[in-house]
Parts: sequence; C-alpha cells; structure tokens
Amino acid sequence: MIRPNFSFLQVSILAVFFGVLLNSCSARVQILPEPVVEQTLFRSGPICPGAIFCSAGKPGSLNFKGILLNKSGEKPIFLEYYMSSFEESFPIGISMKLDQTWHNLRKTSTDYGDTVRVVSILPVDVADKLLSAKEVQFSFSSRDNTSTFTLSSSNTDNLKSLLKDLKEKLDAQAKLTITNH
Repeated sequence: MIRPNFSFLQVSILAVFFGVLLNSCSARVQILPEPVVEQTLFRSGPICPGAIFCSAGKPGSLNFKGILLNKSGEKPIFLEYYMSSFEESFPIGISMKLDQTWHNLRKTSTDYGDTVRVVSILPVDVADKLLSAKEVQFSFSSRDNTSTFTLSSSNTDNLKSLLKDLKEKLDAQAKLTITNH
C-alpha cells in the first residue's frame, strides 16, 4: 500500500530510479577486443662444440630459434651463439662454412647479461645447405679477434637434427586466426 502522503510523481520517480538501477546491473555481454598473438617462438636444444656438459645459454653453445610471424605468415630461422661476457670485446658476427663455402650470417641482435647472446638470421638457402653439408665450421668475429671451430661428425649430425626438428615444428605451425562467436 502506498501511503497517502506520497504523490504520483514521487512514486514514478522511484520506479524510474529502480528501473535504471536494475537495468545497469543486468548481466549484459560485454564486447572486449582480444589481443592478437603477433608471433610464436620455437627454440631448439643447444649444442656445445668441444664441451662435455651442455646447457642452453652456456658460453660456447649454439641453438636455433624459429619465429612464426602471425601477421605476415613468415617463418624466419635464427642462429644464436652464446659467449662469456668477459671473453670477447664488441661482437661483430658469425660465419658458417658448409663444406667448402663460407656464409656470412647477418647479425640481428646482441643481448648483454651474464652471457652475451649474438643472434644472426639463417637464410633458407643456407639452412638447406646445412642439412646436406658433410663438414661444418663456425667462425665468430669480434673487434679483437676471430675464433673458428670445426664441428665433429657427431656434433654436425646433432646440429642437423636440431635444425630439422625445428623446421618441422615451425612448418607444422599454422597461422593463428582469431574468431568471434
């Protein structure tokens, strides 16, 4: 029952107020934009030429990194080389000798920390030549000197296996699509 001292105007204002309050508290679906995954990263295990124990990021270790760039669908592969931060001066780059031909790899980045990581792009044609090479040598150059080391046949086979596995995983990865349902 409405008390006699409430007017029709007061009752209608209260009804509108509660109607707006209830409507604003309803469980409506909110539309929120989703972030687009720009890239997917793949990283191979390490290989440490001349070392008994090997772990990722250890000075003297090598590994491959592959990236699926979702916007363009490109799948570049990189070679990462780690060294002690006290070992070398300013790093210049990495070269790779496959059988009798040297290939200079374009350096894309250098990260400094407990170890220095030099990242160079591995072009598709060089990656294909690496998979069929019988002899593999790496050369690292800094401002002060150049260090060259030849991989043993077991290290060469291991390196080829790491690259092959990375390429298979990278090629199997499809470009991501985001759908709204």
